[in-house]
Order: sequence, then C-alpha cells, then structure tokens
Amino acid sequence: MIMEIEETVRKYCVHLKEKIRLLNSFKKATVNIKEALECRDIPLLDHYLKERNGIIGKIEQVDKKLNRIIGIAGFSMGKLSREAKSLLGGYFDQIRTLLESLSDVDRDCLSLARVEYDCLKSEILKTQQGRHTVTQYRPKSGQSARLLDIKRV
Repeated sequence: MIMEIEETVRKYCVHLKEKIRLLNSFKKATVNIKEALECRDIPLLDHYLKERNGIIGKIEQVDKKLNRIIGIAGFSMGKLSREAKSLLGGYFDQIRTLLESLSDVDRDCLSLARVEYDCLKSEILKTQQGRHTVTQYRPKSGQSARLLDIKRV
C-alpha cells in the first residue's frame, strides 16, 4: 500500500511539474499579448492569443490527469508522508505564485484592451456621425445638386 501511494505521488508530481512548465509558457504568452496590445500590433496579438489558447488546452489535459490520480480509491492527502506533503506543498506554492503574477499581467492586458476598445468605439461613432452628416446634405434622389452662390443673394 505504501509503495502504491509513493508511485501515485510520483505520478502526481510529474504532472504538477508539467503544469508549472505550461503555466510559465502561458505567462510568457500573456506578456507577449500585453506587448502586442501596447504596440497595437493586431496580427501579433492574434498569433499570441492562439498560442495561449493552445496552452490552455494542454493545461486542461494535465488537470484531467491530476484529477484522475486524485480519484484513485484510497488516495488522500492524510495518508501521505511528511516528505510527500512537503514536496506537493512546494509545487502548490509555485503554482499559486505563478497564478498571482499571471493575474497582474492579465489585469494589465484587460486594461489595455479596454482602452483600445473605447478608442475604436469612439472612432466608429465619429464615422457614423460623419455619414449621417453627409446623408443630410446629399440631394434627394431625382434632384440635381445645387450650389448656393452667396454673392448673388
């Protein structure tokens, strides 16, 4: 039973290491997204968003593997040795630290995206107002355009 638990912990640690590696890649992609937003480089932004979405899929696969391991009958954190708990705790701390730093970068990305959204919205409204103005001064269909000669009036 002890050997089985140790093997389960070993497998769990392998997947936690993989998750940490993927979270680091996710953070790098998020930083790249932030830089693309700052430079207003839409093709680059699209590239990094696709890259990050691919990483999310891989993280989800690792999470499923971790959940399967936890779901093994007889596995509980209470049955683990002090060393195993310490080892897992170290991995969990690394993940928590990564997620906290990711939260800051992601918040910056959302802020930059919001500013860009507001600018685009403003430009669209200006364009719509300009179009409305043009249609107000355009002659009705069937009428020819007329110019008003102020000197004659």
